[in-house]
Amino acid sequence: MNNNTGSFDFSSVLNGLIWSLVVSICLSIIITLVLHFTAVSENLIPAFATLIFFLSILSGSIVSAKTAGNKGLIHGVSVGLLYLFISLILSLFIISGSFGWLVFLKKIAYTLIASSIGGIIGIGLTNQ
Repeated sequence: MNNNTGSFDFSSVLNGLIWSLVVSICLSIIITLVLHFTAVSENLIPAFATLIFFLSILSGSIVSAKTAGNKGLIHGVSVGLLYLFISLILSLFIISGSFGWLVFLKKIAYTLIASSIGGIIGIGLTNQ
């Protein structure tokens, strides 16, 4: 936990971001295996991608806020916005095609919701 009460702890944000990326990779592998070895339809890939995006940000925000011990919303949303930025940069390189503003606005909404909830949960877990 951060010893400077009330201060922003960037190392907690980086810790949460790394956690988000690891969760994202692990969930992607699990979903890939499920799709490969079961009869689950590939039509569900967009829903799985959204779920992975949301859960990754949520978990990273929880870790960041819990580690920081204060300002859960700020630490959580910081993780979410950094994760969103990284995913946007990666998608611009991986996906050839036009930029979809509606998809981007949905991702911003998912980011704000997941990171805010994660920040609140993370602060709630600091007292335990």
